[in-house]
Amino acid sequence: MTLKRIDKILLFAYIGIHLIVALIYMLNLYDREWIQDFYFVIPLCYVFLIFDVYHKRFWNNKILFIWGLVGVIQLVFYYTYRDLPQIQNVNGNDLVWLKALPLTIVTSFILNLINKRIYGDNFIVTTLRLDSDRIDPNDGRKLRPADYLFSLAGFMIIIVGTVSTN
Repeated sequence: MTLKRIDKILLFAYIGIHLIVALIYMLNLYDREWIQDFYFVIPLCYVFLIFDVYHKRFWNNKILFIWGLVGVIQLVFYYTYRDLPQIQNVNGNDLVWLKALPLTIVTSFILNLINKRIYGDNFIVTTLRLDSDRIDPNDGRKLRPADYLFSLAGFMIIIVGTVSTN
């Protein structure tokens, strides 16, 4: 399986947005305080987009590896710069959401692995698919209670795990 156009667009947009925000911050082109206050919006939106809408692409190991690599780079960046005094705030630091992507990748992988072990097929995130009688033509199966449970657990793991870990 090769990279599709959506894979390239999402990956380059994700990396590009982070690089643009970093350059704007480093070159002091915009109010740094505003960037620090609202930086969480970008990773948060992307993480939920990736976990909910894009999760089926993670069934492809190549895609999973590429996003995992981006996540590892973000973790290196986070642990390298997390102690800088200018990015500290009351709740930790402003880079905390860089941990969300790697946690999303790991969570998606583990939940899919558990689902494969129990049911023999891939896990489907149910946030946008609330009708349990709907049969997805790509998946060929109805949603199970486990899909709902794993979806809720996945979102909670990502949010709580990102914010509460150091």
